[in-house]
Amino acid sequence: MNLRLVVLIGIILTCFSYTNCTFKYSADSYHSLYSTVGNPNISPEYDCALRAFTIEMAAYIAPPAVKTNWTTLAQSAFQMNQCNNTLYSTYQPSNHHHKAFNTNQQTCYHKIFVHDIKGNDLFDGTFEQPKKTIQAALSLTRILRTGYGNENILCIIIRGGTYYLGTNATSTSSQIGAIALTSNDSNLIIENYENERVILSGGALLELKWSVHAKTLTGGTIMKAQIPSSINLDQFNELYIDNKRAIVAKYPNGDPATQGLYAKDPGFSYDSQSWISPIHNPSVEIHIQEPYRNGTVFPNYQLGVGGGASVFNPPTNFWSTASPPAGNNYVVPRGLVVKNDALPHMRNWSDPTTGFVHTFHSGYWGGWIFEIASSNSTQNTIMFGRGGFQEARGSDSGGAFYVANIFEELDSPNEWFLDKQTRALYFMPNETMPTDFVASQISCIISISGSHRNNPVENVLIQGLIFTETSNTYMKDFMVPSGGDWSVHRGGTIYSTNTKNITITHNLFNQLGSNGMALIDYNDDTSILSNEFVWLGDSAIILVGSTNGIDGFSVANQPMNTLIQSNLIHEIGIYVKQSAPILISISRSVSVIGNLIFNMPRAGININDGFYGNHSINYNVIFNTVRETSDHGPINSWDRQPFLTDAVQQGSPSLWQHTSYIHHNVLFNNYRSVWPIDHDDGSCFYEDSHNFLVYGGKKNYLGHSKIDHDQIYVYSDLSTGGFGSNNCLNDYNPTRGSSGWNEIWIQNTCILYNSSVPYNIENCNTANLFVPYLVSNKIYIPAGTQVAFICNVNGSSTRLNLQQWQAYGLDIGTTVGTTPTIQTIIEWGRKMLQNTI
Repeated sequence: MNLRLVVLIGIILTCFSYTNCTFKYSADSYHSLYSTVGNPNISPEYDCALRAFTIEMAAYIAPPAVKTNWTTLAQSAFQMNQCNNTLYSTYQPSNHHHKAFNTNQQTCYHKIFVHDIKGNDLFDGTFEQPKKTIQAALSLTRILRTGYGNENILCIIIRGGTYYLGTNATSTSSQIGAIALTSNDSNLIIENYENERVILSGGALLELKWSVHAKTLTGGTIMKAQIPSSINLDQFNELYIDNKRAIVAKYPNGDPATQGLYAKDPGFSYDSQSWISPIHNPSVEIHIQEPYRNGTVFPNYQLGVGGGASVFNPPTNFWSTASPPAGNNYVVPRGLVVKNDALPHMRNWSDPTTGFVHTFHSGYWGGWIFEIASSNSTQNTIMFGRGGFQEARGSDSGGAFYVANIFEELDSPNEWFLDKQTRALYFMPNETMPTDFVASQISCIISISGSHRNNPVENVLIQGLIFTETSNTYMKDFMVPSGGDWSVHRGGTIYSTNTKNITITHNLFNQLGSNGMALIDYNDDTSILSNEFVWLGDSAIILVGSTNGIDGFSVANQPMNTLIQSNLIHEIGIYVKQSAPILISISRSVSVIGNLIFNMPRAGININDGFYGNHSINYNVIFNTVRETSDHGPINSWDRQPFLTDAVQQGSPSLWQHTSYIHHNVLFNNYRSVWPIDHDDGSCFYEDSHNFLVYGGKKNYLGHSKIDHDQIYVYSDLSTGGFGSNNCLNDYNPTRGSSGWNEIWIQNTCILYNSSVPYNIENCNTANLFVPYLVSNKIYIPAGTQVAFICNVNGSSTRLNLQQWQAYGLDIGTTVGTTPTIQTIIEWGRKMLQNTI
């Protein structure tokens, strides 16, 4: 068993917020567990076991083991009876009040049943005479409210079956669902009937007559069929075959869903010769001099409007000023020159303008997708059209790439191509021809949209449903919400805006083209509980608010008091690499509790800006992050753009935010992760404590006011793939007057495997000490080595022992010991996570 998974499984025996986990299981019982998704009555025992088993199954994609002695934990890894009744109530630093609308059928004032097969929209909606469509049931609820009143809870109960909501869809907006709830639809429950499997598809089931189009040189067969006239070809950008996403014709061959950049066969090409330089298009610049945050690297609000920022909607970008602090002006390349014979079919491309180039940012901080405007096989050039807005920072060159959606690249099983001019669908099967083909038609299945934040949709519960087979949105509008690295598409499978007290629970989001949940602007008291998100083209859950420029105080137009708890999130970011299981941007008071998160191209949780703060991230297990990008970690934060809020004192505007809390998480720093918690450019006001952090140390960079205490850093000097922090604490570029002040690192345990140098404190100088406050830490180094604290003494870099270091008033109460056994480390982790120490 892979060492990273073994350690994680050993720690998860604490069960975090799950209790009484005594269920024993096998592969057969896992199938039974998986089939319970969508059952609102699933027990905590099954819930806990499902998550633990999922961790084991994730091993297929983990990188090779580095230290085999971790396998000593494997024998006890699945003794689920070690889970106990520990209640995690002793550490509640944040002041969040969530009111989940979690009810049952007994509270329904009136029930309307839906059955796709037996129903008829002319029926009355009773169990015996159900409606056929959910839309008709929703219309009936609105009629009934005229007699029942708006305060009574009405329920739409959906019988088992597949509902192809993309068929004859009237809206293709990513913000207007096939099921569109408005301010008139408060006090509503939409759920499955008992344990029946309800599938809401964003596609249309195709009735096709296949014929052989051609045989390939490698012995494959390309089949051909005509697409019915009822299918909207503009929204047909995903083909789902037997409930799984098919591969649009691409080069190099490979499945983007299962073959990542660092896999043995990544499905990407490294054969770019050069990138065609961008044309700089200056934006109109906004710089606000007052108010400003003194004592920081990022004191002033700034924004670029128009010019290069015009690719975004709205046409604004923090990175589109002439000289963004700690960065470069946003640009993207105009095209790509490939090496000779890098694209063997390029000379035969009949229409390259159907195609796309998927490529990485040159720093691998995210990725871009471009339409192909033209190609020239003689000069080996591909010129880009629209695109490149799928991340915010930009660069004048890219990285690894692949081309997709070009007919001549259809040469591998499970690939497909749609000729929109002739309405012909081409597909190459394996040995047998599949039966069920679904064309994506919509990207938003349910929208919950109040008319205004003063007239929100209130008290809605959606549970027990399976959302699947939607259109991708990576070429839709993207916007830059703040000063983080992110741009984002503000749409999703469930889109929510101007709402209050919405609960989304026990649903499966599977095989989707876009974001799973999108909480946009005002959403108060949203609860996202016990869902699974898997095989998504973009992010799983995004929270994105807005401001009036620097003013986030006068208009509370942000998600607030959001609870994201006990969700299983994995296999996301298939297309959009600057994506995450959870994105928090321009939001207030978000609690992320007890989620299991793994397998994604970038961070597990991204906090894109400081804004209001008051977030609480705790009892999560996060691993296999940064699988296709670089320079990041399982949890990432930024704070480059100041905003006015009342975080410090209610009713009083300030540029400072409330403290956020990250505690009792298990974070694995594998793949290309560098720091388990990456507090990047300007991050401030965080309290990190009681986390179990594997393969990486603390990071402070250009920020201030962070306290790190009671953490366990395990082998923080080990790295995977050449990436890692290599020590316990990294304090980058502390500068008096702008960064590095009020940084505290106390009462932590840090275990080094090879190194005996615990800290990397840049500019350390005993003649003018400006270092974090270091007290009462426990540092463990390999046997036979001597600890060394490196600092300039009399102008020379010097290795100080503990006594010499402490003589300067540093690390008073700190001890240095010999690296303990694996069993000891795990026991420390269990005790800490169970709040018994």
